[in-house]
Parts: sequence; C-alpha cells; structure tokens
Amino acid sequence: MLNTIDLAHADILFTDVDDTLTTQGRLLPETYWAICRLASAGIRVIPVTGGCAGWCDQIIRTWPVTAVIGEGGAFYAARSAAQTVEWHFWEEASSHRHHQSVILDEVAALDLGFEVTLASDQAFRFVDVAIDYNQQQSLNPEQVAAVQNALLARGFNVRQSSIHLNVWQGDFDKATMALRVGRDLLGLEASALQQRSVFIGDAPNDECMFRDFPLSIGVANIRQHLPTMTHKPAAIAGQPSGLGFAEMAEAWLQQRTSSLQGEGA
Repeated sequence: MLNTIDLAHADILFTDVDDTLTTQGRLLPETYWAICRLASAGIRVIPVTGGCAGWCDQIIRTWPVTAVIGEGGAFYAARSAAQTVEWHFWEEASSHRHHQSVILDEVAALDLGFEVTLASDQAFRFVDVAIDYNQQQSLNPEQVAAVQNALLARGFNVRQSSIHLNVWQGDFDKATMALRVGRDLLGLEASALQQRSVFIGDAPNDECMFRDFPLSIGVANIRQHLPTMTHKPAAIAGQPSGLGFAEMAEAWLQQRTSSLQGEGA
C-alpha cells in the first residue's frame, strides 16, 4: 500500500521506536541500515517514543538522528555539539518530577485484584510512569483496561503502547512535542512541518501523530489495533515492525530518486 502515498518531497521523518523500529525487542541490521540511508539522503530522522530518557540518551548520542522525543512527548533531546546533549522539557523539569511522584504513589495504591508492575526502565524516566503489560509482564486485555480506567479516573493521561501503559500529567503528547520540535529546532511552523514530514508507527499511542501528520504510515502489525483506533495511518506497509520500516525507507528513497530524475529530464 505504500505506492498510494507520495513521499518524494518529504525530508523529515518522525518514527516510533518500539515495534516500529524494533522487532521483538531487537533493532535489526536492515532497520538500522535503513535509518542510515535516510539520514545520508538528507532526511532528518527524529524518533518519537514512549521510551525512557535513558534510552533517548543512547539514541541521540549514537544514532544518525537530528533529535529524539521521549516519554510520549515530555521532552526532546538534541546535540548542541559532538558530545553535548541538551534536554528540552515540555514544562519545568521540577514540575514534571513532582507529577511523576504523585503518579507513582497512585499506582502503588491501586487495588485491582492483580499485580500492577512498573516497567523495568522506570528508574531511567524523567517524567512519565510506565506500567509493563506486555514486555516482561503479561496482562490480559481486561486487566489492561482496568488499569487504564482506574488511572484515567484519577485525572491522569494514559496511553497504550505495544508494551507499556504510559501515564503522565500535562497537556503534551507525541504530536504536540513534534510540532514544538518543528518550530524550535527546525524553524518550521505547523503547516510547513506537516507538509514536509512523514510519520511511521504501530500502536494506539501513535494516534495523535496519525491525526496531525497526513503523510502517515503504519507498519503491518498495526492492523491488530485498527478496530479500536479513531485516527489511522494513510498507508500500511506490507511487513511488520523493523522490516516494515525498512520497506517504507526503500519506497521513500525510490520515490525521491524518481522525482529527481523527472525534474532533470
């Protein structure tokens, strides 16, 4: 279905990480090579993840990316020099820390008849709280819904990724921070950013990006979530996870090459 979407003139990529770049928790060589090829072609690659600050620090320091948005839009990190990373939070870092402490207390107090377990990377998170339902733990759909509803009733934001329930306070999400990155880091207002950007993802917590970025793609494993999603990708890759990402990258680069050849004819 990727031939139904025009990628030729886009030059910015926002990409989810878990189960979009990764495949069963691993970054395949084909996927990392696809990231490198896109970056070498002049496409600015910006991961947008619910993943923790610790993971984002590794990504911005070692991958060929322009920036990384983490913890569901709580912050973005960018290099200001070769070995210097700057962190830009949605609000003051101290305010985020206070909210995080409140959420942790509420999660600890949940009494739902089954164990609610924090993600193993919680210690490396600056802002949000991640509850593991499908990484090292295994909750059934009814249990996931019970946790989500209990925390929503307490006034928190809750989004479901492919492995975690991410919980936070504040008016940010992946899309709002992507728009801020466009303005503050790339010098682009919303309409220009949306025209020049592609987004690829796999899960319900990517809905805000599918809503706000018309050039949106789902890897094939998103199909399991489509019945419950309001905002869906414009196209879906034939392959799942990291192989679907590589498929998208190949289609994008081929379209760019064809467009340049056509302009030169």
